[in-house]
Amino acid sequence: MDAKLQEIAERRAFVRIDDDAILKYRKVGHSNLTHMDENRPTGSNSFTIKSRFAAIDQQLRPVRRLLEQRSDELAAYLKSIDEKLELLADLAFKREHDSRNQPTQKVSLSASGTSFLSQKPLELGTLLELWLLLLPSHTGIITLAKVVYCQRLGDNDGQQYPYRVGVEFKEIGEADTDLIMRHILQKEADDRRKRSRMRRK
Repeated sequence: MDAKLQEIAERRAFVRIDDDAILKYRKVGHSNLTHMDENRPTGSNSFTIKSRFAAIDQQLRPVRRLLEQRSDELAAYLKSIDEKLELLADLAFKREHDSRNQPTQKVSLSASGTSFLSQKPLELGTLLELWLLLLPSHTGIITLAKVVYCQRLGDNDGQQYPYRVGVEFKEIGEADTDLIMRHILQKEADDRRKRSRMRRK
């Protein structure tokens, strides 16, 4: 990667949005890192199925573009296959995960990390296995994250989530980083369209 492309990639990594997502985590000790995949709860494969499909689609996109240029019929056929796979991915996800019963929360999201509200403080440097569900696509990402700050929001003891925790993604795959970045860009585009419609009213 040349210097210009590297600069663009680094700048994109720090684009940040406020978003609604479903997020959960568990602490991971350094000694347990090698066994993290083995100890994941049942359903982790279905949780990330849409992100894995999207990663494969991203890899095949250049070849697919060439095929679609050759034939309108082939382009329509590939689109129908995508729609079937999307239905299967949704079915596999919903069989294991009922997101309707899981509350969303406000997060501040970038391709390099996120922040979220927490009931309890987390020590700096704590490693977390983070499960992040992007909405409305229900794209699930599981990654290792490191706590880089933990701030108390106020002195209100009755506050349900009195801490804001910031984490940096660790050992996240390039495909998942691209998925988060595309989600951020899509959210920004959707917000611009909403603001534009409101101004026209």
